[in-house]
Amino acid sequence: MIWSIQVLRFVAALMIVYLHAAFIAFSATGSSGVLPVGVTATGNAGVDIFFVISGLIIAKVAPGRAPSEFILSRIKRIVPMYFLLAIPAVAIEIGTTGFGWRDAVATFLFWPATNKMTIPALQVGWTLCFEMLFYACAALVLVSRRWALVLIGAYGVAIILRPIGPPLQFFGNPIILEFLLGVAIAWAPSYRPGIWTLPFGAIWLIGANLIGKAPNAFPMDVLVGHDGFQRVLILGIPSAMIVYGSLQIKARKSAWTYLGDASYSLYLSHFLIMFLSLALWQMFPMPSDLIILVCVSISLLFAWQIHERIEKPVMALLKRQQLGRRQATA
Repeated sequence: MIWSIQVLRFVAALMIVYLHAAFIAFSATGSSGVLPVGVTATGNAGVDIFFVISGLIIAKVAPGRAPSEFILSRIKRIVPMYFLLAIPAVAIEIGTTGFGWRDAVATFLFWPATNKMTIPALQVGWTLCFEMLFYACAALVLVSRRWALVLIGAYGVAIILRPIGPPLQFFGNPIILEFLLGVAIAWAPSYRPGIWTLPFGAIWLIGANLIGKAPNAFPMDVLVGHDGFQRVLILGIPSAMIVYGSLQIKARKSAWTYLGDASYSLYLSHFLIMFLSLALWQMFPMPSDLIILVCVSISLLFAWQIHERIEKPVMALLKRQQLGRRQATA
C-alpha cells in the first residue's frame, strides 16, 4: 500500500464532492459559494487524478498475476459496492426519466456506447466504464505482452475513426491516455526533488480553471470525447505531476489514509446525497456556502457509515471466500 497515494485518493474524491455540492448550491440559489468559480471547477480534475492513480496502481500490482485472478480481483473491488448504490439511482431514474435497455447496459455492463452514448443511472459510474475497459486491456496484456502492441494500434485507429459513432468514441477517447500516464509513473524512478511537481501541478490546475481554459466537465461531453486532447493537456498532465509528486512523499498509515480507504464509498454515495438534497434546498433556501458545508459534511458521514457497515464487511467476506477456495484447492 502506498500511503501517500491513498491520501491523494481521498483528496481527489473530496474535490469531486465539493464540485457537486457547489453545483447543487448554484442550482438552488444561483451562487456557487465564496470561492471563485475557477477554483471550484478545479474539482473536476479529481476524476483525472483518479485515472492516473488507477494506471499507476494497476501497473504495480498486475505483473506476475494470472489474468483471471487479476480481473476477478478488480471486479470484486469495484462491482459489489457500485451495484449496491446503483440500485437506488435506477429506482429514481425509473420514476423520473425512465430506464431503458441502453441505461441498463451502461449501468450494469459498464458499456455506455451502444447506438447512442448513455450515462449510467448512477452518473459517477461513467468513470467506471473507462476503468473496466482499462482492466480488460491490462488482463489481455497479462495473457501475452504482444497484446500491448495490438491494443496500442487499435487505440490509434479508434482515435482516427472516432467520428463514426459511440463505440469508437469510447474506445478512442483521449482520456484513456491518463491511465497510460499512470503506467509511465509506475515505471519512472523515485526522485526525491520530484515532490515539487505536486505544487506545480496544483498551480497548473487552478490557474487553467481561473483563466477559463479547462474543458467542459459534463459527463456526456467527456464520454463522447469533446475537447478530449485539451483535457489531457490541461487536466491530465498536471494530475500526473500531482500523482508523481505525491509518490515521493513517505507517508504512514493514519486517519488520512483511512479516509483514502473510504474514498470509493464517498465517490459512489455522495451523488445520491446531492440529488436528494436539491429539492430540500429549493424548498428551504439557505446561503450557498452553508448548503455546500452541509452537503459535504453529510456526504462524508454517510460514506463513513457505508464504508464501515457495508464496504469493509463485504470486502472481508469476499477475501475469506477467496482464501477458502485457495485452501480447498491446495
